[in-house]
Amino acid sequence: MPLFQVSSRTVQPSLPEKKRSLRFLRLRRRWFAVQLRIIVGSLFITALAILLPTLGLRSLFFLLLPVIVTIITVSISNALSRRAKRNILLTIVLALIYFSAVAGWELLTHPPSTPEIVVVGTTLALAVLFEPARNWIQTLLERRFHLGEDEAVKAVEAFTSTLREEIDLDKVRDGLLAVAQQTMQPQSVSVWVRNAAQSEEPRPEQQASPVESLFEDDDPFIPYALAHPDAVEVGRLQLDSPVLRILKKNQVEIGLPFVSQGELIGLLTLGPLPDGQKYTRDDRRLLNALAAQVAPALRVAQLVQEQQIQVRQRERIEQELRTAQEIQHTFLPKKVPALLGWQLVPYYQSAREVGGDFYDFLPFADGRLGIVIGDVTDKGVPAALVMTATRTMLRTAAQEKSSPAEVLGRVNDLLFADIPPGMFVTCFYALLDPKSGQLRFANAGHEPPFRQLGGSATELWATGMPLGMMPGTCYEEYEATLTPGERLLFYSDGLVEAHNARHEMFGFPRLKAFLAEHSDGASLIDILLDELKRFTGEGWEQEDDVTMVTLQRTLEHHKGSAPFDIKHADEEQKV
Repeated sequence: MPLFQVSSRTVQPSLPEKKRSLRFLRLRRRWFAVQLRIIVGSLFITALAILLPTLGLRSLFFLLLPVIVTIITVSISNALSRRAKRNILLTIVLALIYFSAVAGWELLTHPPSTPEIVVVGTTLALAVLFEPARNWIQTLLERRFHLGEDEAVKAVEAFTSTLREEIDLDKVRDGLLAVAQQTMQPQSVSVWVRNAAQSEEPRPEQQASPVESLFEDDDPFIPYALAHPDAVEVGRLQLDSPVLRILKKNQVEIGLPFVSQGELIGLLTLGPLPDGQKYTRDDRRLLNALAAQVAPALRVAQLVQEQQIQVRQRERIEQELRTAQEIQHTFLPKKVPALLGWQLVPYYQSAREVGGDFYDFLPFADGRLGIVIGDVTDKGVPAALVMTATRTMLRTAAQEKSSPAEVLGRVNDLLFADIPPGMFVTCFYALLDPKSGQLRFANAGHEPPFRQLGGSATELWATGMPLGMMPGTCYEEYEATLTPGERLLFYSDGLVEAHNARHEMFGFPRLKAFLAEHSDGASLIDILLDELKRFTGEGWEQEDDVTMVTLQRTLEHHKGSAPFDIKHADEEQKV
């Protein structure tokens, strides 16, 4: 039975021996500040007790006494815990309203002849009696109006900004532990990370060594986490799961799954909050936002670590290339989306272990489908890294912009700021409405797709500046309607720029003529690859990445392509 192996670490705050003297000095300074506040506050109360009765304002002293005591208490609390200024201000305002109401009530309900000691005593007694209610209201207001959220949000944003370039799994895990402890402040926190390599040894400098926890991959908790990739309350789950029993035994209250590419790759667990507090909806919303940023970075870091373990005995360059290839493949589609009345077939073959070509499918909630094909200048690892960044930018921009031209314009500006000198990206982005057959598209310097129907082949013409070359570039948007039986071929320049032994190039004219001759229902990519193989001959060394995507509207509307797994050509060569 295969096992799902995770690495678990629990935060255990410890204080090194050499830092105890520094902490003791800080504690002495804080207690000195507390004593100073008590002395100053007592002198201030004594002065008011003497001055106000002399001026005939004895009742005002009774009204201000509880408020002054609260201000002194809050000042002491600030010296010990350094609470946020807005929280301190809220405490003072609530204390002023609360104690003023209590003291005012006492003055109104007691006749003037009542001894002052009775008024003072009953006022303080009522104030102390209902103090827990005032604290509960203050806590509710702090959480309701997010008075402490700014610091938490800033901490999460600062952490996620470091994930874009971080591929060290231990650093990602340590940073996640730190930000979870800082923002949620639970009594315990741990990170479970899927680890396929059983021989991984912890680094000597790690404070807390990982604990290996093994459980079967058919555990009911795994499909539940995949179906509910948000923060869950562990106590409410009713599953016959060994993992769930472990979590409940460890008094875990919140579990946050990390899901990537349809796999559970990690889990953040949070223990109880101090003083019996409960996690709020805002806490879970912040955790969900954290998971959305951590999961991709965690996935990349895991792949990097796994590849490093597998190729540890090989040369460094081979290790880097294999790692980059695995990372790149995770960002290519693994399944072809199902479209009623349409057939969609992709093909990808890199010239080296990694390449700069890419394609993507972007399904939208209204049924439309975005189709992307692109090519990064240069080859190898630099092109693969730029390809990964471009693909992420395209996906993000496509969710914000509905126009293909606006999407390319947004990605161009983002890419220009970070792309290495001398590099750029060509890209063709089309947005298909499967119901009407309408296709809206824009081009950023990529080869225009061929439109094939009835023994003819024409280019779906559109032009534009490649991405990352010039900021502020505007792209034109075009429209076309695909009729039943019509087919589009999206491709990269690795196809038309292939050379044979006589140094002849396959070329655009040859491709156009071939498409005109083969407009029947045969698999276009298969016969095109056969033609390319005949042209280049045996022993052909591929010069550039070859990527193709065919889109065909079927003659019968009820027929279409079912979803299927994609096996890339360079993956098949490794089998």
